[in-house]
Amino acid sequence: MPSPPTRNVVLMFLSVAFVLDHLDRHILNITLNQIGAEFALNDFQLGLLSGLAFAVVHVVFAFPIARLTVPGRRKTIIVTTLSLWSLLTMAMGAATSFLQLLALRFGVGLGEAGYVPPAHSIISDQWPEEKRTSALAVFSAATNIGLFLAFILGGLVASKFGWRAAFLIAGLLGVIWALVLLLWLEEPARAEEPFSKGEFPTYKALALRLLKDRGTRHTIIGAVLTATVGYGAAAWIATFLIRTHDMEIGQVGVYLAFVIGLGGALGTLIGGRCADRLERNNPGQRLKFVAVTILIAKPIAVAFYFSDWTMLSLLLFIIPAAFGAIFTAPTFAQIYGFVTPNERPMTSALMLLALNLVGLGLGPIIVGTISVLLSESYGDNALRISLASLQLFGLWAAYHYWKAGQIVSNETMK
Repeated sequence: MPSPPTRNVVLMFLSVAFVLDHLDRHILNITLNQIGAEFALNDFQLGLLSGLAFAVVHVVFAFPIARLTVPGRRKTIIVTTLSLWSLLTMAMGAATSFLQLLALRFGVGLGEAGYVPPAHSIISDQWPEEKRTSALAVFSAATNIGLFLAFILGGLVASKFGWRAAFLIAGLLGVIWALVLLLWLEEPARAEEPFSKGEFPTYKALALRLLKDRGTRHTIIGAVLTATVGYGAAAWIATFLIRTHDMEIGQVGVYLAFVIGLGGALGTLIGGRCADRLERNNPGQRLKFVAVTILIAKPIAVAFYFSDWTMLSLLLFIIPAAFGAIFTAPTFAQIYGFVTPNERPMTSALMLLALNLVGLGLGPIIVGTISVLLSESYGDNALRISLASLQLFGLWAAYHYWKAGQIVSNETMK
């Protein structure tokens, strides 16, 4: 087994790349209002651009790339996909029409589709079951750091130089890190079971096996519902604060960078460690832990959306932001424990299908569609009502996580 420093360095390399993945994915969110104004787009079009355009391609290409993800190829896939999505992010900064933005957004989704399966494969191989949630939590926290950079870079740069400059800088950072990985990342050998050629189920067989297990099925449903709320809110939160509380884009960027970015990262890291400790002696407890965090966060999120006092709203949002991504690491740790090492990249692809096609693909567009439908009756409050109503999916998710935890606990005691 590799020494801990080597294992930690590999995790750092992969996490930084995941930061850039989410920087390039979410730089659109903070600049959405500017883009909408320049191209005269309605909320449905903005929701399409933010979510579905990215998610469809992201999901479709994850499947063949996951099939290619075997030891010896993982570094190549990581460097190639990172370079691709970074260059296309830069190209978005030069787009002259909505259709060009849409096409390039498809391309960014294609590039990012190839990253998570090989990265999760390496991490899962390197970290034993009892520490895997914590390792995946470090990787998952990169999501929030990426959001931090997206909001602060997008907010400050866009306020001074326009949204196009923000896209160019975001993409350039990815190109530089791809070169770093090409020169210094060494793909480690498997730390657990050896890789066996030919031991691949079909995607259909793997999906059916995952869904047939009751605990895994409830975990996946809970994750999809939670992702729908998270992605829907992330896409629109900046626009909401600008429209409802008359905040400047620079102010919004700095606020969201610290609250969602740093606060969310801290919550994810602490949540991962808590989940590992709870799970160590009580299987199923990490899933119940996720359910509890959701139940705490959702009522506070609703209060945030309906508060007219800006200062109170900004304070209220700290809790939902910190708890928002806690579900990710326990979810993947639970599911990866159910499959063999050979099946993990394919499992990642299936989870990308569920989380991104439904969560990322539909979350932003659901918010945008409800906002458009309510705009005639509720005016500027339409977006507020739309975002608040999305929290119902979160309460539904909490039920599934708690149920999954109960099932895992009961099966362990048999």
